[in-house]
Amino acid sequence: MSNYLPRIRAMEIGKYVDETVATWQEQRPDLDLAPMGYMLRFHAMAEAAMAKIEIITKSQGLTIGEFDVLATLRRHGTASTLTPSFIAEVAMVSPSGLTHRLTQLEKSGHITRSADNSDRRSSLVSITKSGAAVADQIIELIAKQSARMYDAIPDRDLEKFSHIVSLVATQLESEVLTS
Repeated sequence: MSNYLPRIRAMEIGKYVDETVATWQEQRPDLDLAPMGYMLRFHAMAEAAMAKIEIITKSQGLTIGEFDVLATLRRHGTASTLTPSFIAEVAMVSPSGLTHRLTQLEKSGHITRSADNSDRRSSLVSITKSGAAVADQIIELIAKQSARMYDAIPDRDLEKFSHIVSLVATQLESEVLTS
């Protein structure tokens, strides 16, 4: 997590962003800094949301990364088995980072690993009943927290916001692919 979020907890995120953009604007009036303000708001919002999710996962004895692995397994069904390479791709983690997460989850009894008969270099990962129960508990808590975050915002505005975020994400993805 970024370490600037605790510094701005004392002031509203909006005020922090406005102050940052305003002071830069004084120093660099030649630049259009409004887009930077949008990005700072997106970033601060994501940091705040992730901090809340981290509190939830920690309350259930997991890191966010471990929950990502359990959630990937759980949403593919309790009877499914996935390869570590598939989990790493979907959870957007390096294979070495995944290995540590799998080891921790296996030690805590949330997953099992078995040999992959079709590829002797790989294994198959399955979620256990306790792993599914923890994943279900966490996703319920996250869903409730997410609903509270957006409770006061009309659905119409949330739909617009979602559309705008999708447009920005598409733009960023295309820039990454062409750079």
